[in-house]
Amino acid sequence: MSDFETVARPYARALFDLAREEDRMGWWSDLLGAAAQVVANDDLQQLIASPAMEEREIADLLVTLLGALDGVPEPTQELRNLFALMAENGRLAVLPAVAERFEQLKHEAEGVVDVQVRSARKLTAKQKKELEQKLEQRFGKAVELSVEIDKSLLAGVVIKAGDLVIDGSTRGRLDKLTSLLNK
Repeated sequence: MSDFETVARPYARALFDLAREEDRMGWWSDLLGAAAQVVANDDLQQLIASPAMEEREIADLLVTLLGALDGVPEPTQELRNLFALMAENGRLAVLPAVAERFEQLKHEAEGVVDVQVRSARKLTAKQKKELEQKLEQRFGKAVELSVEIDKSLLAGVVIKAGDLVIDGSTRGRLDKLTSLLNK
């Protein structure tokens, strides 16, 4: 687990609790997703890391940038307070991890499991559907797949759902076989 994920957890949990209490899960999800994209910008990352601007100015800039985006909910005082707190603690760079963890909590509450699939080759629609069905049976919940191609895999797939990793790649199988033979 990365340091960003560790730092992001309490922020995401607090925002999730607030969003659930206000019944504004989608609103917060949209806003955090947009904020994460803005903060992930290389130029803004350099500005965040630079001592040239004060923390409060960076937080205000982030609110201004979000307010200028089309299709993004209007920032509230709660969001301004969040950015100010994160800036004050040198945590604005963690915002993408906060948004990601918030989405995980949201999906858990909705009974959806986020599953990341790394595949050696592009999966067909049929393969994706079959994989989704099998995973839904295994987890007993709806599954939301995100698939990416990983050229470092020889063949097969690596599936990650939360802390669970299923390594069905050829490299993974070869590593297991090597380990067994070396015992």
